[in-house]
Amino acid sequence: MQSLGPAFVKLCQWVATRRDIFPPHVCDRLSSLHDRGIPHSWKYTDQILRESFGSGYETRGLKVDSQSVIGCGSAAQVYSGTLSTTLKDGTEERTPVAIKVLHPRFAQLVERDLWFMQSIADLVHSLPFQHIKMVNLPRATQNFGAVLQRQADLRIEGNNLKTFRNNFYRNREDEYNSAILFPKPVDEWTTRTILVEDLVRDATPISDYLRDSSDSGKEIRKELAGPLLRGFLKMVFLDNFVHCDLHPGNVLIQTSQVKPEPPTFLGFPLNPFSDTGEKFEIKRSIVFLDAGIATSLSSNDQRNLKDLFRAVITNDGERAGRLMVERAKFERCSLVEGGVDAFAGGIQELVSEFHDRRKEGLTLGAVRIGSLLSRVLDLCRVHGVEIDPAMASIVISTLVLEGLGRSLEPSLNLIDFALPFVLGRGRV
Repeated sequence: MQSLGPAFVKLCQWVATRRDIFPPHVCDRLSSLHDRGIPHSWKYTDQILRESFGSGYETRGLKVDSQSVIGCGSAAQVYSGTLSTTLKDGTEERTPVAIKVLHPRFAQLVERDLWFMQSIADLVHSLPFQHIKMVNLPRATQNFGAVLQRQADLRIEGNNLKTFRNNFYRNREDEYNSAILFPKPVDEWTTRTILVEDLVRDATPISDYLRDSSDSGKEIRKELAGPLLRGFLKMVFLDNFVHCDLHPGNVLIQTSQVKPEPPTFLGFPLNPFSDTGEKFEIKRSIVFLDAGIATSLSSNDQRNLKDLFRAVITNDGERAGRLMVERAKFERCSLVEGGVDAFAGGIQELVSEFHDRRKEGLTLGAVRIGSLLSRVLDLCRVHGVEIDPAMASIVISTLVLEGLGRSLEPSLNLIDFALPFVLGRGRV
C-alpha cells in the first residue's frame, strides 16, 4: 500500500480504526501505517532544511537529531531536536522540539493517486445500478482529495494548531489543567515543507492502551474515553472547528506527576495549614497531533447537526428533516409531490430506530451514531437536499472517533456526553 502512494496509505489508516467492520488482524497490521511508515532519507531532510532556512540553520539554533525519526505517516515524518534561543540576560535556553518534514513529491503523488481513484470512481458510478449511484463515489473521492491536498502545506497545520489552542486555552493555567493538549508551533520555523513545534515528552500512542487488556489497563482506558469524547464534541458543537484526522497514530497519552491541590470551599482552603507533603497524583492528558486536516460547518449545517442530536433525544426526527429542507441552499424535495414528507419521514425512521435503543442505553457499544449520520447523508443524496461537503468530513471523523471511543470504553453513554454540548454548556 505504501508503494501505491500516500492516498492509499491514508485510506488504510482509516480502515485500521474500524474494528467494527474489519477483522482485528487486518486492523493490527494496517495500524503500523499510522506512524511507522517507510521514512525518507536524511539527505532529503537536510536539503529541505537548507532550502527553507539557509545552510546555517544549525548556527541559528535548530539542532535536528538525524537518527531520531519518531513518527512517519502518509504525508510527513517527524524528528526530535532542540531549538536554542538567547534570553535577555545573554544566557541560552534550549527547548526540545519536534521537526516535521513533508515527504518528497507529496503533492504530485497525491494528485496522481487521486486521478487514479477518480477514474475508478467514475467508472463504477457509470454502472446502471441505482444503489451504486446513491453512494456517489465521484463526489466522495473529490471530498477525500480536498482533505488530502490540505496536508501538502504545513503552514496550514501550524495555523490550525494555533486555532485549536485558542479554542481550548485562554491562558497558560488553562493549558496546564486541560485534559486535551495541542503542540505549540514555532512561527519563524514554519514553511510549506517544514513545521517545528513543541516536542511532546513522556507520551505514548493511545494504541498501546488499546492493547492492554489487564484490569488496570481497562481502568485507564475508561478514564481516557470521557475526555477524548468530550474534546471532540467541543470541537463539533461549541467551536465549529474539527480535527478531521484523529486516527490512533495522531493521539498520544502524556503521563505526568502533579501535586494534589488541598480541598477548598468557595475558593478558600478548608485547612490553610494543610500540606499534601510528597504525595503526587498521576495525570494523563490526551495530545492531538497532525492537525493539518480540519474543517468547519456552515451555520445551516451546524444547526442541522444539532437538530439531529436533539431529534435522537426527543424522538422528533420529522421536524429535523423539515428544517433541513427549509435551510438547504438547494433542494429538489419540494418539486416532487410528497417529496418533503418522504424525506422527513426517512429522517424520522432513522431517529426512531436510535431512540428505541435508549431503553437499553445509548452506549458506544450498542449504537452507531456515525452510521446514523452516514445514512442521513444517503437520504440527502436520494432526495436532493444539498449538504455542505464539510459535513462528509465531520461524519468520517465521527466514525473514527466513535470507533476509538468504543475500543476504550464501550459502556459510555453517548447521549449523556453529547447533551450538554448540544445545549451549548458542555465542558471538557
